[in-house]
Amino acid sequence: MKGADQCPRCASRRTVDIDAPSPGGFYARVIRGCHNCQTIWEPFDPADTIDPKERYASFIEPCNNCAFRPGSPEQGDTEEWKKTMASLKAGGQFFCHKGVPIDPQNDNGFAYPADGKDTARMRLCRGFINMWAQNMLKQKEAETANG
Repeated sequence: MKGADQCPRCASRRTVDIDAPSPGGFYARVIRGCHNCQTIWEPFDPADTIDPKERYASFIEPCNNCAFRPGSPEQGDTEEWKKTMASLKAGGQFFCHKGVPIDPQNDNGFAYPADGKDTARMRLCRGFINMWAQNMLKQKEAETANG
């Protein structure tokens, strides 16, 4: 698949995997670095997506450090997580971080394309999709129960 084995910034295939555990488990243990531009990112296997031929396909299951997994660092800040959830319930979207350049200086820790405004070049987070589906199912069940 084009892209999964390339640097997300310069498209180089001259990369190296680095075992670099992050404090608090925010980033994946293994990150990939580019020899050309020094970008680092969390690599992924296209076989773990719903369509390995589609560059921005969502994953089949939430990733090992998904913000939606119980006990995630993102959920540790309960006030900020409540704001995030309110934004999502109001129609917001949440995008996956795998394959996105790591940027510790950014509020969300990643350098999304066009600072998150180029959603055509981003994949929806599987944890977000699952949460949304559960909410829709609960809503449908409530409507059915209220007849």
